Amino acid sequence: MKVYRDIDFDVPRHPRGVALGTFDGVHLGHQAIIAELIQDAKVSGRVPAIFTFSDHPDLVFRDKNSFQGFIMSVEEKLEIFAALGVEEVFLMPLVPELYKQTAEEFLQSYMIDKLNAGFIAVGEDARFGSGRAGDVEYLLSWGKKNNIKTAVIEDINIAQEKVSSTCIRNLLKQGEVGKANLLTGRKFGFKAKGATECVPLVYKLDFISSVSETERDQTRSTINISAAKDNRQYQYEYPEGIVPLPEGKYSGNVYFQREGIPSVPAELEIKRIVGKYVIIVYGSVPYGQDALWQSKTCL
Repeated sequence: MKVYRDIDFDVPRHPRGVALGTFDGVHLGHQAIIAELIQDAKVSGRVPAIFTFSDHPDLVFRDKNSFQGFIMSVEEKLEIFAALGVEEVFLMPLVPELYKQTAEEFLQSYMIDKLNAGFIAVGEDARFGSGRAGDVEYLLSWGKKNNIKTAVIEDINIAQEKVSSTCIRNLLKQGEVGKANLLTGRKFGFKAKGATECVPLVYKLDFISSVSETERDQTRSTINISAAKDNRQYQYEYPEGIVPLPEGKYSGNVYFQREGIPSVPAELEIKRIVGKYVIIVYGSVPYGQDALWQSKTCL
């Protein structure tokens, strides 16, 4: 998958299908848009591409302090795009020369002149152009006039919740990881970076549910926590810019930096220490895999 990060990109003008959006979390609604994009590519032969942003609009157009955080990092988002079959990503900074364009100017200059888009897919609440003046009705009308196929993907609702990045952030802020995972279609998690000296070589941590969402005894029985017995506690940094989970304990998984090794269930605790959030991983010894905790990296 090719990624273009410069607003002055120059690319071959092969026919493209383009999905527009912020795509934070790449939740089930986003996946439906991308699925429509990939389907178009299979039928038409157009290259499936995504036009998105390296910045979140709330960080540019609203009070930065009110933004709750990203659901995932940009690099993790790109990994998911690639796994879903996207071939090109235009990851643009939200700069004045882009967001000050009218909806008409944006569609003409980027979708037609630069990307040669023959198909554009968006979600129901899509907005684009200066002052967010462009909406789905505008896009549909513009597409007819310019002979460009358009698709507006309907919102998805699960358990009476509209699947949206805002809803997922709110759930995560409340510690309702299990519900958030239902809306994303995957477990909330991130790449792991050690916060103290000599921690096991952990590649990624993810969260299944908070302890309050499950019975504590059942959780301990399921993941075979033995921290109390062997006194293993390892600290990893909570990534900056990601939605912070509330302090407390969660059931989750640890992924080690070794190919072919499955995830190991573990108990994770979010704590604020000296003004920073950290994740404490309580080392368990499930399924006789004790050796996994022995390979360590030291700061």
